[in-house]
Amino acid sequence: MPRMVGSSSNRLLLAVVIAVLVFGFTPISRALLSSVHGSFAQTPYSSLALATPSAADAGFPSGEPVPVELANHTGRTTTYRWSATESGALISLGEETLRGGQTTAILVPSRGAVTGTLRISLTGTSIFVTVPILKS
Repeated sequence: MPRMVGSSSNRLLLAVVIAVLVFGFTPISRALLSSVHGSFAQTPYSSLALATPSAADAGFPSGEPVPVELANHTGRTTTYRWSATESGALISLGEETLRGGQTTAILVPSRGAVTGTLRISLTGTSIFVTVPILKS
């Protein structure tokens, strides 16, 4: 197969590099990247986690508060409503309003819980944490 040699091959390579650079910095490139989920922008999210993850193995005594951390990385102020249930029975409710990028600690009361599993969830989402409740 013949190979291109000389200044025409260098010009072709330069033209391809320039085309890639121009396309990479145009508004349509951002739209195309976004349409295929290839954008480098951070995806907004919220998170709920135990303040000390190792405590999940040990469990919490019934009646003691369960420390959890709620983080808002949605980029806007959001009001979160949370609930703690055990075997379908409501143990406690709460509400927190967080600005974008803010994290807060919540002490979820477990009074009324019995030995079993406590589920702490954010209302209207599929975000939840489960913790074992031990006999006090």
